[in-house]
Amino acid sequence: MATLREIKTRIRSVKSTEKITKAMEMMAASKMKRAQQTALAGRPYLEKLAEVINNLIFLSDPPLQHPLLKKRPRANRIGYILLTSNRGLCGSFNSSVLKKMIELLRERDDDEEVIVTLGRKGRQAMERLGQNIIGDFDTLSDKPSFLDTLGISNIFIEDFIAGKFDRVYLVYNHFYSTLSQKPTVKMLLPIEMNRDKLPENFHTDYIFEADKTVLLDKMLRRYLEVSVYQTILESLASEHSARMMAMRTASDSAGEIISRLTLHYNKARQSKITTQLLEVVSGSATE
Repeated sequence: MATLREIKTRIRSVKSTEKITKAMEMMAASKMKRAQQTALAGRPYLEKLAEVINNLIFLSDPPLQHPLLKKRPRANRIGYILLTSNRGLCGSFNSSVLKKMIELLRERDDDEEVIVTLGRKGRQAMERLGQNIIGDFDTLSDKPSFLDTLGISNIFIEDFIAGKFDRVYLVYNHFYSTLSQKPTVKMLLPIEMNRDKLPENFHTDYIFEADKTVLLDKMLRRYLEVSVYQTILESLASEHSARMMAMRTASDSAGEIISRLTLHYNKARQSKITTQLLEVVSGSATE
């Protein structure tokens, strides 16, 4: 049975841990709020950009074509952009997206695959599996700018046009709410535009300052760049939310342990006092 000193030492240790987890929870909550606002603010822009591209493609006669829209009959050469965190202590944030990534690799075991990783955890996991990593971006800050992320999408754009890749996927945690982040696989290339997304009898007249094909090329490239940037923002919002909830759970668990240890300490102390009183009473009776 643990002594009173040992129990008291454990209580102090758990209280120190509780202070750390509460501080980390507060920091994650602060970052989460900012990341959520940024992620949510970027969604309308991406949706509007897709709408304008849809109009440009399908309201032209004939519909415009571009290499970034071309679907290959066979998809043997696959590129993945894997988003994880640099640090742990964020619950199942990393494990869930890595599980999804491993499932994809097993499904396409015979294909030629390359991976670009964002986050140290993802790179380490893929290195252990012996995957071909052609790019690693683990130095992005918690507040990346659009310019910071341009190099990620540019890795694949020209190679896709040249036929070196048939498809490119984003694998990340999509942010739904503070309590819900879901591992998601999104096809980045070829770009999928759908005429069905246009309202019936919809028509918009544009005045072009350049040729339509030139404009389409620039807009598709920008759409890819913004898609990657928005995905990074979604992943960051998910990471901070998951870390905040993980630290809150850890703080609650520490509080429960402290309560149990305190009760154990009080019982042990009461038992010791009772034993001492009995010894004193027994000694007095013998005299």
